[in-house]
Amino acid sequence: MKTRLAYCSACDKDVQIVITDEPSSDGQANLHESEVVCLEIGEACTGSLCPIGATAPAVMAARLVHNGLQTIMQPVITAKCDGCGRVTTHLIVEPTRARCTECETVSSRATLVVVTPM
Repeated sequence: MKTRLAYCSACDKDVQIVITDEPSSDGQANLHESEVVCLEIGEACTGSLCPIGATAPAVMAARLVHNGLQTIMQPVITAKCDGCGRVTTHLIVEPTRARCTECETVSSRATLVVVTPM
């Protein structure tokens, strides 16, 4: 991964970004290309489109977790995942959606069964 500075028009300043590595081998179509990940998403990310990565701020937060750059960016909850069926940590990526940190399934928070520690 390569770290760079890029100008963000939403923040009106230079922010740190990471350009992820491309897959190391030839493979099927499901391999992703390198992605731009902003390391400074937060309060200034109020629009529906991040000017750095041309994605929603929620997608940028999910990229942080997916690429192992940050484990907790937003509040987290422990819930039974709709995708893998296990009780896992979910990253709140939008007020109404959460992403499983193990299988990456994005679920509506209304459908998640939150588990409280005993």
